[in-house]
Amino acid sequence: MARVRNQDARRNQLVSAAIDVIANRGVGGMRVKDIATAAEISPRLVAYYYPEIEDLIDEVYRNAVDRYYWQRLDAISKLDDPRDRLANLIESGLPAGDDDMLNRALYELAVNAGRDPSHGTLLTLLFDREVSLYVAVLEAGRASGAFELTEPVLGIAQNFVALEDAYGMHLNGGNSSLDPSVAASLMRSYARSVTRADV
Repeated sequence: MARVRNQDARRNQLVSAAIDVIANRGVGGMRVKDIATAAEISPRLVAYYYPEIEDLIDEVYRNAVDRYYWQRLDAISKLDDPRDRLANLIESGLPAGDDDMLNRALYELAVNAGRDPSHGTLLTLLFDREVSLYVAVLEAGRASGAFELTEPVLGIAQNFVALEDAYGMHLNGGNSSLDPSVAASLMRSYARSVTRADV
């Protein structure tokens, strides 16, 4: 592996290695040695950048927040039609494929959240941010007349995020009865039933 001279690049390398290790071994099985092996550097260098392993786990969460909140917010802000915005949220909330390590790592972190209150707090913050994306799109759709909501907006938004998580768990778990297109189609069906719009 080429030598990394830039400190930001080195940190990104370590976060990517941590994501791979968490996705493949879980949080409980993660050691500095494993991250060093995945990054092809010495364990001392991992400790130099991240003296506490929890700091590296926090960076993995920040990557998840960037992908599942900030990048999605940016994407929907470029769309005018609330139906297109809702469809975009549905598609972008599901795993991108078998090699979607960040999504897999996030599920491993979620399993650990029940044992570690700090992880539970981070998971709650991510959930609430994702819910806020759906709330904004649903409320804008209702205000424009594109949506006729059949349930309270917060409940619909929370259900969307819960469906993302549930389908993602099955997709990551190798459930052969489900694939990303089927999961997205099922979420769109739910969207049509709660918005009375062609999503």
